[in-house]
Amino acid sequence: MLKYCKWLLLAGVLLSYFITPYLPVSWGWENSLLEWLQVAILVLGLLLTCTWWQEARSTEDIPAARFLMWAVPLWVLMIGRELSWGRVFYPSGFHAIDGPSFLPLSQLPYGAFVNPLIAVIIVVWLYGVIKYGLYKVPYTLVKEHKFPVTALVITIFAFVSAELGERHLHLQNMEEFDECFAYLGLILTAYCVKNALRKSI
Repeated sequence: MLKYCKWLLLAGVLLSYFITPYLPVSWGWENSLLEWLQVAILVLGLLLTCTWWQEARSTEDIPAARFLMWAVPLWVLMIGRELSWGRVFYPSGFHAIDGPSFLPLSQLPYGAFVNPLIAVIIVVWLYGVIKYGLYKVPYTLVKEHKFPVTALVITIFAFVSAELGERHLHLQNMEEFDECFAYLGLILTAYCVKNALRKSI
């Protein structure tokens, strides 16, 4: 089943250049259907990671539980980024071609606290990664031939394709479309890593 998921993701990314021109232009705007789909996918990734973390804790699988626990802040940061740190809830105007615009972060009621909070989350995350040697986990799984290399490569390819769609092809829908597949790829990669960790115990 996982094998088919990987190739479905790859097919989606490869076909995105041909599919996205037929999608409504508004789907590529900020606060659009594709943007909210990305948020939903990331929230799903967060909820699944929390569930896997609790499962590992309940079976006293400490290494897996620790790795999954410190993956949670990454999902939170990605969700915050997709929501433009809350700017999507503060529209400031609308353009017929470019879609809605939003208040700058500095004008939000809590704007001054966003960057310091992000910095704190990153510093605490780095502390956990270094203290518990979590950076060694992917390397160990690669050595044991258990790391989902193919899933990760497809995920990276989806991110690269999204960047190409925006920066070079000027296809906003392609960027948003491929980011959906990239985030699904992250969930698939996380699931495979979770399974590999449980089997390594």
